[in-house]
Amino acid sequence: MPRIRSFDLPHKALRNVIAQFSFRLGAVDVTDPKQLQSLKHLGEEMFGMLKNHVETENEHTLSHLETRAPGSGEHDRADHERLEVIQDNLYLEFSRFHSQYLEHIFEEETVTEILLQKHFTDEELIQLRMSIMKEIKPEMMLLWMKYAVPAQREEQNAGLLSGFKNNAPPAVFEEVMTAIKGEMETDAYQRLLNRLT
Repeated sequence: MPRIRSFDLPHKALRNVIAQFSFRLGAVDVTDPKQLQSLKHLGEEMFGMLKNHVETENEHTLSHLETRAPGSGEHDRADHERLEVIQDNLYLEFSRFHSQYLEHIFEEETVTEILLQKHFTDEELIQLRMSIMKEIKPEMMLLWMKYAVPAQREEQNAGLLSGFKNNAPPAVFEEVMTAIKGEMETDAYQRLLNRLT
């Protein structure tokens, strides 16, 4: 049975939103206020998610890993600080930021993820994920779902959303599904919906 991968969902969401922002940044007509406003809105969502991801990794994931593998989170924390400086000048250096951020999350998936799996059971990793999710504000959780679900495989989404449907108020679940629907191809969304009914 595959191990729990703590970085899977957030990193797929980040790759999705960063790629969308990169694409839109290259295509925007700067003389069109509507396009600029749309790009600004997407940028605000992306920056909010990036900030939230650094905070939850530093305060939860890396802090827990440090208790069992001291020193193992130092590199990721240093990366977070370095990348936050680049984020401040993002419009001018977006391509550099994009490539370095992809490199950073690749390293977390191939180094830090292995350490988490070595030092924690799947049950402990699930508890860690749940403690992170409990602290994320509803509007931020909506953004994570909006960008993560379209970037994951159907069976991953079926498991994620089934659990979410069973634990969230119906109105919140519907809000998430509405946000997801706007980001997915119609056929893919319908297949997912069929698996949830």
